[in-house]
Amino acid sequence: MKKNYIKLFAAITSAVLLNSNAVNAQCITPPATTISAAGTCGPLPFSATLSATGASSLQTGWYTNAFGGNAVGTGSTFATPSLTAPTVYYTAQLAPTTNQSLTLPAQSGPYVGDTRGFWFAAPTSFVIKGVRVPTDNVGNSSIAIVKLPSIPPTYPAFTNTFSVLYLAQNVPGTGTISVNIPVYSGDVIGVLGVRSNINSYGPGGYVANLGTNTLTLNRFGMQFPLSTTAPQDLWDDGSSSISRVELYTTLGCLNSLTAYTVNTSPSPTVTAVSNSSLLCSGQSATVTPSGAVSYTFFPAIPVSGVISPTTTTSYTVLGVSAAGCTGLGSFTQSVTACTGLEANVNNQLSLALYPNPTTGIFTVELTNGLAKTIVISQTTNEDLINLNVSNLANGVYYVKVLSNNKSDVMKIVKQ
Repeated sequence: MKKNYIKLFAAITSAVLLNSNAVNAQCITPPATTISAAGTCGPLPFSATLSATGASSLQTGWYTNAFGGNAVGTGSTFATPSLTAPTVYYTAQLAPTTNQSLTLPAQSGPYVGDTRGFWFAAPTSFVIKGVRVPTDNVGNSSIAIVKLPSIPPTYPAFTNTFSVLYLAQNVPGTGTISVNIPVYSGDVIGVLGVRSNINSYGPGGYVANLGTNTLTLNRFGMQFPLSTTAPQDLWDDGSSSISRVELYTTLGCLNSLTAYTVNTSPSPTVTAVSNSSLLCSGQSATVTPSGAVSYTFFPAIPVSGVISPTTTTSYTVLGVSAAGCTGLGSFTQSVTACTGLEANVNNQLSLALYPNPTTGIFTVELTNGLAKTIVISQTTNEDLINLNVSNLANGVYYVKVLSNNKSDVMKIVKQ
């Protein structure tokens, strides 16, 4: 008998564990959401597109309050409105299991006057997807949903410590109003609702079902008309009548709200500088860009930054900052058809000038043996004259040589 009891106990324990694992396996709470932004460049005002990571099966809501409230957007991406200052958005993701509506008692009668509703402690996490005041009474509907830090005080005491998750006043029609309001297990939620300030009364202390979960709907209210007054001075009143409001939900595993600050980043100031302001055709220079972390040149240049244009060329450079913002810069590489040693020889004066371009010192050679005048320097009978222009700024200069009543002008590049 003892052996059979042990076997039975083990079988029961195994069954309970298997059942518990099956329940827990219905969903897994998503990890904390990672948010990224695109379009956050340039001056204010600006707008951005936010993206949330996660499996495609997750239901994502975007909120403007740390406590949640009604979503301003749903889906894995959200385009912000035009922003004039850094703004914080929040997101929560639900791994859904089932859609369920909150059961309500039948209407026991209408009550005309101040606003009533019900409060409950959430037995599980879910997202409220729709709300509606029953149509036992006619007129525009007004609905409020609040989150309280604890059980509301008993009337005549009241509280104004709560967060308004949703408020809609004087909404025409009889259809369900779409919302997206995250509720976490243990949250104390208060619901108010009327049609044309008429409450749809039902018995208080009602044990409602939300899927396989049960919760007690307790009397909740304020001494003001909801159609014209936001929730205030809220109280509990034991098991007296409640005012009925339909809630349509999606149950599942809900991760915590994740905050993300959307801010603009300045566009980078992009510049590019050549190490030689003037090139002879066929020579090379190295271009150094700055102001960003990556660059693209138009027309394209090698990764080394070495350019060899044959004519004066204007370049545009696109720079991308670490924040992904872009900026444009430009520069012009000047090119001249410099005259080398052979090409610089003048038939009349047998004149040569080298090196050309020069960094400072260059030589003028005239082989006719006659006196010559170098306008920028001196008179000499030498056929080779070394001139130093290192104190001059980089650029193009002209050398005029006079000899035997003849003259010649040659161009030299100082770099």
